[in-house]
Amino acid sequence: MALQPQPLPLPALLPAGACGFAVLDLETTGTGQLCRIVEIALLLLSPEGEIEREWSTLINPGVPIPNAAVHGIDERLAAAAPNFLAVAPTLAALLEGRVLVAHNLDRFDGPILRHHYWQASEAWPELVLDLGDGIDTMPNPFLSLGKLCTANGISLSGDDAHTALGDTRALASLLRYGLPHLHPSRAAVRVAGISRPELEPPALLPRFTTSREGLQQSHDWLDTTVTIPAAGGTIALHGEDAHGWDFKVQKALEHATSLGLVPIAFEPDAPADVLVVSSLFIDSPLMRRLRVAGQPVVVSKVFQEARAGAAVAAKRWGERSMSPATDADKP
Repeated sequence: MALQPQPLPLPALLPAGACGFAVLDLETTGTGQLCRIVEIALLLLSPEGEIEREWSTLINPGVPIPNAAVHGIDERLAAAAPNFLAVAPTLAALLEGRVLVAHNLDRFDGPILRHHYWQASEAWPELVLDLGDGIDTMPNPFLSLGKLCTANGISLSGDDAHTALGDTRALASLLRYGLPHLHPSRAAVRVAGISRPELEPPALLPRFTTSREGLQQSHDWLDTTVTIPAAGGTIALHGEDAHGWDFKVQKALEHATSLGLVPIAFEPDAPADVLVVSSLFIDSPLMRRLRVAGQPVVVSKVFQEARAGAAVAAKRWGERSMSPATDADKP
């Protein structure tokens, strides 16, 4: 019988010269590697796992926030927060010399953070940041942070879930508890072009409440239908990575090929006969344009069961009815 692997001691996860861990979580405007950050939380841990500092702030993403109901950060709340550009040097200084730790670091937090720093380089050309390889706590097969916490007896309450600071605290507890699937990091974060004493601390806006009460989005995904075209019709697909691709798009493309559909570029202003997305929660420049245009989209999972000529369930972004509740609606 094969023995279960034992978790490595925390110091053994660090490369030589690293001064500790930086446990990170981001709340964003949706899924996808081009979405915008609306909240950042960071826990700095010693090599032995002791908490040295907590740091968090809301971020004004500069774009609409279509998923406020998920994390409780709407455009009104974000409007008073600094933008990412304002906090970029300070965040880089906090990360320097530490191993970055995040749940789904490789596919989500890491690419999003790199993209934000790439955009910030226009204003901070002297700031050079290498995130290293980090430690991704996501197991294989994928398991949400909440389920991973439950499996290991770590508390992550409903109020804390989908808040950046709540998630980092739970993730730090998991790291200290010991996860046998973690591999040692080979490179900590490296930063050049900033001087710590010269940094002016930005005006941060930490979150003081986790309540979702009072959130009323004026727009939402509304039900509609789309008819799948016959062979020779066109299809466009959009996924979660920076190139608009993922495994769900690949599966949808395979089904489209079996139906004889012709793939073309995903263009909201001149759409294909059917637009397929891997998730409604993707937030990217293309998806923002599609929402504004009100174009109907079919989720990949639904499309994979569709047949030519059939009408299938679809969604379009539109104004949500905000009519007052009637007596029949009240409990």
